[in-house]
Amino acid sequence: MERFVLGWVCLGLAICLQAAEDTPEAHLFLGGAAPMKGESGKWGLRALDGTWLVEPKFMEVRGFFEELAAAREGTTWGYLGTDGAWKIPARFSWAGDFAEGLAPASEGDRLTGKFGYIDRQGRWAIEADYDWARPFQEGLGGVKDGSKWGFVDKKGKMVVEPEYEQVGAFSGGLAPVQKGGAPGDKETWLYIKPDGSRPFEKKYAWAGTFSDGLARVQLEDRITGKFGYIDSQGAMVIQPNFEEASDFRNGRATVRLEGKSRTIDKKGNPVD
Repeated sequence: MERFVLGWVCLGLAICLQAAEDTPEAHLFLGGAAPMKGESGKWGLRALDGTWLVEPKFMEVRGFFEELAAAREGTTWGYLGTDGAWKIPARFSWAGDFAEGLAPASEGDRLTGKFGYIDRQGRWAIEADYDWARPFQEGLGGVKDGSKWGFVDKKGKMVVEPEYEQVGAFSGGLAPVQKGGAPGDKETWLYIKPDGSRPFEKKYAWAGTFSDGLARVQLEDRITGKFGYIDSQGAMVIQPNFEEASDFRNGRATVRLEGKSRTIDKKGNPVD
């Protein structure tokens, strides 16, 4: 039987089918097609029954987002539909995932080219004026201008000025951002609202995006600090006791405590 490798986390077709409705990999089989690598090392699209919808011929194909998948042909990227046809012909040096009708992309040199956002027809909706760009979430996209990150709206207006070393995506009206402080300051992450204001003053060694109403945070030190979970008011609802922690999804998260992995609920209680 022909063997194949599915990109990302899924290790096989059966796993993907089982996970299709309730895991982060659900987007892989949206529209009945999933990008997979064939024995030749090239990528094609497989159907739910395991047959090839499109034989492996692409250098790389990523997952479907809003029914479009970024695909590389030679050195350039474009976007495929679930039927395997080019919906946006390959012309980009880099192409990101679609979200809220837009995708970050670049037509310039892979190292020095500028980034902007294209619409579903491949037209520039926001001109490529930035040093990097990330997918939109809750109406805002993270962009890097020089050495700093900020956020633009869908009209390309800079609504959060670029003053951060790193940014995460907005979720639940808040985004984690990193802003350097005094030398030796180990707690440099904080949260901002869409207008750039801070909902609470507490800072962290690292801060994650909100999911299921909670966000992972790490206290004291990025290397040895423990992970806990806060709510949108900044209250620590699950104490920072974990060496590792995942985002909550469907009310569950995976953590590591004293070297052992376990699943917890949103009150921090073990469920396995």
